[in-house]
This record gives sequence, structure tokens and C-alpha cells, in this order.
Amino acid sequence: MTDILFENKKTAQVMVFALAAICAFVSVTWTKHAGGVATIWPANAIIVVAMLRSSRSDGRLYVMALCVMTILINIGDHRPWGIVLGFALANMVEVTMAALLVRRISPVAHSFEQPGWAFRFAVAIFISVIGSAVVAGGALSFSEHHPWVAGSKFWMMSHLPGLLIIVPMLLALSPERDRQRLAAAEPHMATTLFLMAFVAATSLAVFSQSRYPIQFLILPSLLLATYHLNAKGAALSVAIVAVIGSFFILTQTGPLIQVHGPAAMKIYIFQLYLVTIFFCALPLGAVLTQRDQKANLAEQRFQDFRHLADRVGDVLFRADAAGRWCYLNPAYARMSGFDVTTKLGQPVLDDVVPEDRPALAQAQAELTDGTRDEIKLVVSIHRRDGTVRHVEILAYRLDEGDGFGGLIRDVTDQMTLEAQNRQITAAYETAANTDELTALPNRRAFFQVLGVHLSDTAPSDLTVALFDLDHFKRVNDQYGHPAGDVVLRQVAQTVRATMRECDMVARIGGEEFAILIVGESHGQAMAMARRTLHAVSAASIVLPEGPTVHVTISMGLATRTDHEDRDTLISRADQALYAAKRMGRNRLEEASMTSDQILS
Repeated sequence: MTDILFENKKTAQVMVFALAAICAFVSVTWTKHAGGVATIWPANAIIVVAMLRSSRSDGRLYVMALCVMTILINIGDHRPWGIVLGFALANMVEVTMAALLVRRISPVAHSFEQPGWAFRFAVAIFISVIGSAVVAGGALSFSEHHPWVAGSKFWMMSHLPGLLIIVPMLLALSPERDRQRLAAAEPHMATTLFLMAFVAATSLAVFSQSRYPIQFLILPSLLLATYHLNAKGAALSVAIVAVIGSFFILTQTGPLIQVHGPAAMKIYIFQLYLVTIFFCALPLGAVLTQRDQKANLAEQRFQDFRHLADRVGDVLFRADAAGRWCYLNPAYARMSGFDVTTKLGQPVLDDVVPEDRPALAQAQAELTDGTRDEIKLVVSIHRRDGTVRHVEILAYRLDEGDGFGGLIRDVTDQMTLEAQNRQITAAYETAANTDELTALPNRRAFFQVLGVHLSDTAPSDLTVALFDLDHFKRVNDQYGHPAGDVVLRQVAQTVRATMRECDMVARIGGEEFAILIVGESHGQAMAMARRTLHAVSAASIVLPEGPTVHVTISMGLATRTDHEDRDTLISRADQALYAAKRMGRNRLEEASMTSDQILS
């Protein structure tokens, strides 16, 4: 209560004090019986609720106000000082213990949210009332000579029902503001009025007659109100039953008239009846409150997810088992150009280019029949404007029969960049392995390929020929370096033209070249080398300045022997090249051969 009911804290406290004082005065004036105790005592319940809804410092203020109020009311009732002080102490003990125990073993923050809350609350109140009853019974015994046990019993019968009924009722009718975040939507006012009218009508039917004990008929209407309004429905219903029932009891009407005994006994029974039906409804209200809070939390999280999904850059989707769109976030419209609403219910394959449909259809079938739990596939789709985009689909199988879902990412720019990077890498690789002047493979490329063939090719089927241009320095000196470059390019083209496609011709130095012949015997390799030698010497090379020149080459050739490594093979071919130069140039010399090579 307090600041829950009133924005002004002081106003709220004054209202609590006034309400508690009025209830206490009415209870003592109208319901006190021969035991010296009021039959109904709701004042402590009001103070307990105020303490539970307030800070601890304000709680102490409420306790002191209750003490003063109790003293004044009992003085006004002309009770002995022992009763005045004893009842004041008993009330202080009761409300202090009740507030403390309820906070500890049954926190108000979780009231009406857990089915066990009502039981723990009842235990806390019962312990509190026992403590106050011991004090009050002692005061009655000391001042008015009532039996201690009997006095304590009267006190408990007066205070226990009031606390058990009024405290949960007021807590339910004044929920904390910070719990409203997860509260379900309030029912329509017409629904609330109808349910309360139904409870009132049932109560009138039950308590306006005295022949039949049909109080149980109120329980269905109470549970119906609880089902629709949760704990608040139970509290309102019990309040209506209490008002109507009390009126007929005070007018000597109703089924409790059949109970033999004093009026106080009938009031006690009626309070016990209210406690019983209230605590039957509270666990149901707690379960329904949990249901509503969880449903509201689920809805809130779903809305949060939709909020994020609407803003994420990738397409989030869900498709049914037949492969039709069930959900697409707005990113799909940005990616494809199509409105999302026009695509829902349409086949996933519609926008995929024809050549990619079989692969995607197969993947979809494997997802839906359980063969695979997820797929990752890149396909191309047609946009609304006719352009083609490349997308990556990441999909996961949902529960059996529910299809699949996942995300779609536009990877067009990524794939374009990757293609560009591959082209750049290939260009760099080509440049690293190509002689810029002749466009032949360079020294690095030649030795890489030679290394591969040394491990994969039979020794007798691998031949290396090295050659360089005879007197090339004279060409450079006489015609200049540009003319020399023309000569080198022309010789490279001539040699390349005489060799097979599978053979490798490379420039490995200034005017030095190498030939790699694979899959031919030594004799056949020699024949191919002679053709190359003759082709070069027969070629006419036209220089930029107009003159035509002829050049020759000297060549050394070596066929690999068993277990011969690269350096040895190259060294033998190089020795043969120098032998050709020593013997007059424009000739082919072969490296020294083993007997096996000569026989071949």
C-alpha cells in the first residue's frame, strides 16, 4: 500500500493509520466477546501490508503508530493497564514477526507467482500469531484472571483469520509497480464486472437462505474469477463473499444460523470458511500468474527477435517441408527486389537460376527426409530487375515435418573479389615463372618442373638440353641491345615451334636456354635437338634497323641415368654444351652415356 496507492508518501501513511484505527475501533466496539478479545481484528493486517510495501525505517514508524493506537483504543474501552500494555506489546510482536517472516520465507516480490507461496505465507502468519497470542494470553491472565491458554486461543481465533484473509487480499489488489512489466494484459472491464456480479449473485443465493448448507456453491464462481483475473480475482471474490456473508450473519440469516453457539463462534467459522476458499484459489492464481508471465515474456522475446530480424543484413527464412517460403525478413526484399508478401507460400526454387535448381532441390530433399541436418550451398538467383546475384544458403532441419530454416547471405561481392584475387594471384604466379622478354618459362619455373619429373618419370625418359647463342655479344655490340632482344625473342619462337607441346623450353640466363624432353628415348631426344639446331641456323631474323641476320646455337644434351639427381644431370648437359663450343660451335654434343643408354 502506502506509496503504491498514493503518490504522496505522507498522505499514504496518514491514510493507512486512519484506516487501521477505524477498523480497530469498530472491532473493539462491535465484536468484543466475553473472552475480552474482539472477534474480528483487521487492523494488524493493514499494518503488515503497509510494512511489506515500505522500507524498514517506515516499517518501524507503522509499528509505533500501531502501539499508540492500541493503547488509546483500550484506554477508551476502560481496560486495565496490564491489558492496555500487554495488547500493545502483542500487536507489536505480531506485525513485526509477520513482516519479518514473510519477507524471509515467503518474499512479497514473488507473491502469487508460485503455488507454494500461499503455504509459506500461512506458516509465517501462524508463527507470528502464536507469538502474539502468548503475550496477549499472559496479559489477560495477569489483569483479568482469564486462563492463559484460553486467552491465547481467543486471540488466535481473532487475529489469525484476519491476517490470512486481508493481507493476501490487499497484496493482490495493490501489486508492486516493478512487477507490471511481465503482467499479462488487464482483462476487459466488462469481463471483470460480469465475474464479480456472478460471485455476488452466488453469494446472495447461498447466504440469503438458512435451510441448506450450500456454501460450497461459492467455490466454482470463485475459481472462475481466479481463472480469468488471477490472484486479483480471488481477492475481489473473497471480499465480496465476506461483505455479503457478514451482512447476513449480522442480520441472523444464512446457513451459519444452523450452527449452535454464540455469535462469536459463528463469526469464527465464517472467517475460517473465507480462509479456506481463499487459500484454495490462491495456488490456482499463482499457477495462472506464472502462465501469463511466461506467455508475456515469450511474446516479449519474440517481439525482440522480430525487431532484430527486421534489421539484420542477412536474409532469415523458414520454409515448410514442401519447400515453400513460410517466413522471410525484410532483408530478402533488399537482396532480391521482390516484396516479401508476394513470396510467402511460393517455392524456394522459383528465383534460383535453372542450372542451380537440381543441386538445391536435392539438398532440400535431404534436409526434409532427415538424411542431412544442415546444408551450405552457393547458388545464383534472379533479381526482380533481371540481374543475377550469388547467394550462400545456410539451412538447418527443423523438427520433424516442420521443414527447414536458416539464413541467406549475398556473396556476389565476395565472389567477385575472390575471382579478382585469383586472377591477381595467377598473374603474379605467371609473372614469377615467365621470362618477360621471350614469354618463355624462366629459370625458376624450369627447375620446378624438372624437380617434379625427376620424381615421377623413368630415368631413361628424361632428357635435358642446354644451349646458348654463338657470338651473341657481337650482335649487341654491332646492332645494339634492342636488336639483341629481337634476336633472343626470334630464337625463342623458333625453338618453341620445333618442340612438342609437352616439352618445355625455358630461358634460364642472358642468352642461355634449356629444353626439357619427357617421354622420349635418348636417340629420339637427340634427333629432336638436331632439328632445333638446324631450324635456328636456317632462320632469317630481320632487325629493327632493316638488316637481316642469321645466328647459330651450340647445344649440350644429357639423358638422365639411374638415380641421377638434378645437379648432376644439369652439370653433364652443361659440360656437353661447353664441349660443343670448344669444337667449333653451331653443333650438338651429347654428354657421356652409360652402356644402357648407348644400347637404347
